[in-house]
Amino acid sequence: MTGIATPTARRTARLLLVDSEAIVRFGLRQLVAPDPELAVVGEAASPRDALVVADRCPPDLVILDVDLGRGDSAGVDLARMLLERHRGARILVLTGNRDREVMMRTVRLGVHGYLRKGAETADILRAIHALLRGESVFDSRPRGVEPSVDVVRDDDRPAVRRLGGAMLTDRENQVLRLLAVGMSNREIGARLLISEATVKFHVRNLRDKLEVRRRTEIVYTATRQGIV
Repeated sequence: MTGIATPTARRTARLLLVDSEAIVRFGLRQLVAPDPELAVVGEAASPRDALVVADRCPPDLVILDVDLGRGDSAGVDLARMLLERHRGARILVLTGNRDREVMMRTVRLGVHGYLRKGAETADILRAIHALLRGESVFDSRPRGVEPSVDVVRDDDRPAVRRLGGAMLTDRENQVLRLLAVGMSNREIGARLLISEATVKFHVRNLRDKLEVRRRTEIVYTATRQGIV
């Protein structure tokens, strides 16, 4: 007699919360508590405590604020150490830091997601599950615009490869750097004294050369490759 097949139980994902503010860690705990696929296995307010907890109970996902009360360098260094010591863990940077350079530094390190704390709770949950599925999440909002969260499948994004400076024209490099600080096409045109249509032309060329489909992936991919 053939038994009735039962579905394979999905393993609960282990989450580590790292934030200097207890209220933020509490809020994240409350956010994921109803989800049976997620379990908070530890939390920390400092880099040292975070490493101790991660070593004791290796997490599947770390939600990390790079601002840990000591400037952003402590959080960025922590992200680097976690990536080196726990290669199977995914890292989601969730921060109130609006410094574009900090974002680019963490992305270059290899973090898998970057959201600002102004994101909706639904977007944070979506990001958590996306990262656990092997995807990446990038908060690409320009200045003065509501949050826009893009999910990029790691398998769909081209492998990291170095682009020599000669592959991008001087104008494309200029447009790329202004995209990286969140400027719109109109703002870029005004800064470079070219038409908005010309900016769109250069953005399209950047998409083609970086082998991405969307404008928001340009900065993410260029940052991962160390171009900006």
